[in-house]
Amino acid sequence: MSFSEYETSLQNGRPIRLYQFQRGPIKWGYTNADRNISHQNIVFRAIEGGISDDGIRQTEDSTADLLTLTVPSSLDVVQMFRIKAPSQVIEVRVIDRHFDDSDFITSWVGQISGVKFKNSITAEIQCQTIAITLERTGLRKTWSRLCPHSLYDQHCQAPRNNYKSVGKIDRLDGASIGFANAAAHPDSYYAGGYIEWVSQYGLEQRGIERHQGDQLSIYGGTYGLSLGQEIAIYAGCDRLFATCQSKFNNSINYGGAPHMPGESPFNGNPVF
Repeated sequence: MSFSEYETSLQNGRPIRLYQFQRGPIKWGYTNADRNISHQNIVFRAIEGGISDDGIRQTEDSTADLLTLTVPSSLDVVQMFRIKAPSQVIEVRVIDRHFDDSDFITSWVGQISGVKFKNSITAEIQCQTIAITLERTGLRKTWSRLCPHSLYDQHCQAPRNNYKSVGKIDRLDGASIGFANAAAHPDSYYAGGYIEWVSQYGLEQRGIERHQGDQLSIYGGTYGLSLGQEIAIYAGCDRLFATCQSKFNNSINYGGAPHMPGESPFNGNPVF
């Protein structure tokens, strides 16, 4: 029988719901069934305490279509938000099918927007629909002296690996780390850059606020890092034309307007 036939059947339907979470190449699968379900080479686990949602809604206001999942607080996808949200987006896919039937429909697609710990054993995962991403501001570039590009992205095109240094953390205090290789460059060389490492949940990145000697102050603190851990750090940029030219030799891709006049053509002065 097809999915629609099961759905309209008075007695044959045995509906189950599958919840798939994905962060980069890593996937987690859970189900509200009473046993593990294999679906498209992924085992969706039946978990103690169960998993449920507050219902799928499709209205004209996508911000009102948030999906809340109630789950045990011990789940891996929840633990990633215990102290600090992960640096990568976690995608969510809700799949409806019937037991012992391979036909299915994808009922909902979105991403995790936050996690609320209700108590020591239960948490709520807030998920926003993919439609919300379509309502974000599209044109972000402005006419300014500073470069609007994200460092090392497809518009900047600075060769990221040329400004990478790999080493081990030799001290940390909750807000900053000691990284011996950073002392090889002048102060502030890595400010505006970021550190990168691989955790048990995937790739993590965190911005560098300040750089002085071998000390790097990290945005969001040092949670998830440990003494002797190997990380990579990448040089930062202050978005000035002079820095782009002298530090990265990348002035051809500079996105700002360094020679923009200091007087506005809209200030009422007839001579501009």
